[in-house]
Amino acid sequence: MAKTKKLLGITTAALLILLYSTLAVAQNEVFNVPLGAENATTIRSETSNASLYPPYEVPAIAGNLTELYITGVSQTNSWQGFFGNVTGTIILEDASGNRFYDWSAAEPQGQVYASVNETITWTDVECAPIDDAPYRDFWNGFYSMLDTDYDSINRTYNHTDHPEIYVGYTTLNNCRTAYTFVDSERQTEDFPSLLLSSDNNSTLIFTAILENKTAGARSSIMGYDGNQYDFQLLVAEDGSQGNDQTTPYYFWLEIH
Repeated sequence: MAKTKKLLGITTAALLILLYSTLAVAQNEVFNVPLGAENATTIRSETSNASLYPPYEVPAIAGNLTELYITGVSQTNSWQGFFGNVTGTIILEDASGNRFYDWSAAEPQGQVYASVNETITWTDVECAPIDDAPYRDFWNGFYSMLDTDYDSINRTYNHTDHPEIYVGYTTLNNCRTAYTFVDSERQTEDFPSLLLSSDNNSTLIFTAILENKTAGARSSIMGYDGNQYDFQLLVAEDGSQGNDQTTPYYFWLEIH
């Protein structure tokens, strides 16, 4: 798999995704599978502010021995965050794009998908086999990670308790999951990101469930910074050894 890169590094991005369609009536495999996002507008893109972490002063005295316990943080070189809101339309159209009817969905339910693979066989989607060493080793190598890294794929997506979802024709449970933060705090209830695969496990699909706090609710919920979002998605990115090139991700959406 060739890894295409572009110039300019992006560490964190906010997306407002406008969904054109997720259901199409046609005599082909497009019916009832995710379709590509029509538009993705970047609202803001930023990374950690080093000025928030000034050096800590410790006095030195000649002849003294001082034991220290030091804590600190370091920005990851292996992950990118996407987050934002989704609006969309469920459509009824033919294979030529002629629309018969549509239904507006201001706060849709469903999934956002992102992958470095431009094409996905959506009728072949399953949980990504991260426990399979050859599969994990390939993607670790693709993103310049090591299994022993604290922020490796295996250690980051370390849950399997996400809500049941269906992708196209397939119902999925117990896929590898990571829960992004809410109001800067760790939690395991909202905004699950899932790892999926397809095409005989030759792909890796990062998946965010569109969030509604309760069943049937259509409003966004509090996200990582206290603002209201429909989704938060954690995707891998190679920022090793000062690499500041971006990796193109392709987005699909499925609304219910």
